[in-house]
Amino acid sequence: MGIILYSAMLNNIGSILSYILHPMIVSTFTFWFIIYQTMSTIDNRDLIFFLSFFFSTVLPVVAVLYLKNQGLIKDLDASNRKERLLPMAFGALFFLIGFIILRKINSPIIIQGIMFCSLINTIIVWLITSHWKISIHTLSVSSGVTIFWLLDYKYFFPMLLILSLTAVSRLITNSHTLSQTIAGIIIGIISTYAQLVLLFI
Repeated sequence: MGIILYSAMLNNIGSILSYILHPMIVSTFTFWFIIYQTMSTIDNRDLIFFLSFFFSTVLPVVAVLYLKNQGLIKDLDASNRKERLLPMAFGALFFLIGFIILRKINSPIIIQGIMFCSLINTIIVWLITSHWKISIHTLSVSSGVTIFWLLDYKYFFPMLLILSLTAVSRLITNSHTLSQTIAGIIIGIISTYAQLVLLFI
């Protein structure tokens, strides 16, 4: 009985951490922090944040809710590997539109870069998911950690803690295997680093 309660408690903790460190929340926080905390002289700050938030979070959430309502996915997390493909395709489209608009209004290059990374990382994950399930949570958080690292926010241990908590939450909820979790971390770091360094920084 004690083991069952302990297991249920761990699962609840993992679920809470998964919601707190959800890719949508990580994306929103990343845009908000960079736009409002690091760019004191940026023009049209509110507009740029709204566009970033709208295309990276609002539209993907609306798409997932619509797909769930239509019975095209069974749950909001799209736990089934094959069911993830359609939401990710919509996400990639929204990121592309967001990137084009941010570029047209001449937003800061790093904001364009983050939206572009979201687009390319989503395409990479879509291609992988066609054959194998990978942790989008750890990929998203590791991408965010890489962005802050490149911008000189070298708080190594807090970043490592957040990344570790994300990985553990996916494991204890049985959402992913260890290899799927680690693969998300590695791809998130390498892909984001390469794109930003080669194209935007």
